[in-house]
Amino acid sequence: MVKVRKFGCSETKKLRQTIKSRDIKNFQPVTKLFSLICSLFVDLNCQTQQDKDMKQQLIWMCLLAALTTFAHPGIGIVQNSKGEIFYTDTERVWKVSPDGNSKTVVVPNVHTHELYMDAQDNLYGEHLWYEGETTNKWGHYVWKYDARGRFSKVRPAAEGFLRNYSFVRDTAGCMYWLVSSKNGSDWMKMSPNQKIEWLATVPTKDVRSQFCSKDGTFYYVDDNDLCKIAREKALVVALDLDEITGEDPERKPNNSIFGVWDDPAGNIYVAVTSKKMVKKITRDGRVFVVYKSPFSWMPTGGVVDKKGNLWILETNLLNVVRVVKS
Repeated sequence: MVKVRKFGCSETKKLRQTIKSRDIKNFQPVTKLFSLICSLFVDLNCQTQQDKDMKQQLIWMCLLAALTTFAHPGIGIVQNSKGEIFYTDTERVWKVSPDGNSKTVVVPNVHTHELYMDAQDNLYGEHLWYEGETTNKWGHYVWKYDARGRFSKVRPAAEGFLRNYSFVRDTAGCMYWLVSSKNGSDWMKMSPNQKIEWLATVPTKDVRSQFCSKDGTFYYVDDNDLCKIAREKALVVALDLDEITGEDPERKPNNSIFGVWDDPAGNIYVAVTSKKMVKKITRDGRVFVVYKSPFSWMPTGGVVDKKGNLWILETNLLNVVRVVKS
């Protein structure tokens, strides 16, 4: 039979460092991670096919558990006025032709989870990196890829994480975000001239994804309920989109729901990653499942193009990313 020895402290630390470096810094191939986990298994003299199958299952269970814990997929997928689709795989940004038949890298070597496309077809994103245990510091900058294909930095490289800035914007270019406060979350706004103002304080439990629709309505996921702010008050749009009633104290961090987006008719879509499905919430509050990811894939974001086609950003437990046209 296959014998499995427990992970030692140094081995566990090395495994976590490998996963972190792949997801944040060096993006090392998953084959290296797979080889590392294989090295933790001893006595591989499997005499029967059942032993071999068990060994492979144990290896993959460790690999998938590790990646589920540490990998954080991107939600950024947008379209420009030409109908071209742009999306992030957290290592680069791709452009897909309107018919979906071809794609090319337009912004290489950037670790961004979100994207924003303005009315002039300028694309915005972030680059986030970890400098390693020597300094244990993070850094970031904000970039712009304009309609002519030129790359520039709109916020220079700085230490730490991005703050007082958002890729959640209305059609006028105003940014919106929620920041944790004593009584819940403060709803903040920054105008195109960089003026920051407080708009309201709303009661929240666990704020996740945020989104501003084409009509200017601000939506956010709180625990796993979809909410919106209207007249400076929080309103629930749809409860328990992950199909778990109430809060689940064991679910930390909460990675049940990722991307939120809309369509020209004002319907809202939510990527319920934990259920491998996309749900549509109509303007009158009805909820429908409109897409289910196939085996091994999970939705993390989406966009509805000008012809009404639904494009889904998907990932799997190996952190491979793809876009499918539904």
